[in-house]
Amino acid sequence: MTFTGRLIKMLLMTGKSAAGIGNKRTARILRIIARVINIIVIVFFLLMVVGEGAQSIHEEGFQGITVESLYVLIPVIIVLAAFIVSWWRELTGGIMLIAAYLLLSVAPSIHSIYYGEGPHFYIGMFFFASPLLISGILFIVAARLSKQTSD
Repeated sequence: MTFTGRLIKMLLMTGKSAAGIGNKRTARILRIIARVINIIVIVFFLLMVVGEGAQSIHEEGFQGITVESLYVLIPVIIVLAAFIVSWWRELTGGIMLIAAYLLLSVAPSIHSIYYGEGPHFYIGMFFFASPLLISGILFIVAARLSKQTSD
């Protein structure tokens, strides 16, 4: 049976019947996949923020942190905090990553209401932030599998 098949089978099974299929190994693999996704996302977001900040300072000079820049900084800080928490508390980190996904996806739409010409819905941000959703779900599933193994 393939890894995906075992994963789907374990998600559909409950209780002690799922414990014998290798939950510990599967949880470890899911953790590794989620952490690799998170490292790539964090590096990308931090490079994006630093690049945007450097360009802004070069063009306009340093004017401090504006309310407009908080629409970028706060979601990135929450993603970084969720990533750090997920190394020790997978369930809490997974929930925080999903919350960061929602915040990062909705922030541009809220930004357009206050600073744009009218309300816009940016569907692209939902896809742009989707690695956060994927890694959050993987951490939650890994926490659930680890809990089943320890029971």
